[in-house]
Amino acid sequence: MRVHEFMVNHTLEREDLMAISQKAARFTADIILKFQFSDVEHSVDVKSLLGIMLLPIHQGVTVRLETKGKDELEALEFVLPLLEKR
Repeated sequence: MRVHEFMVNHTLEREDLMAISQKAARFTADIILKFQFSDVEHSVDVKSLLGIMLLPIHQGVTVRLETKGKDELEALEFVLPLLEKR
């Protein structure tokens, strides 16, 4: 399992999340995004288009990106810049 924790430096808009989810679907590894917002712990499969679009990921939130599987390193290295952009 690969894990990277970082603070989101911009609010992720619905279009951003849709694009990330669609691009992440190419990997076989599980790609999970975990964060706390409004005192509630959220966990979502990045490849789940509906799941990722429904969660509020705002500027200043600390996010934990976890990848696990055959291509976990490649998945982490691909998805991380998409989440950290801007």
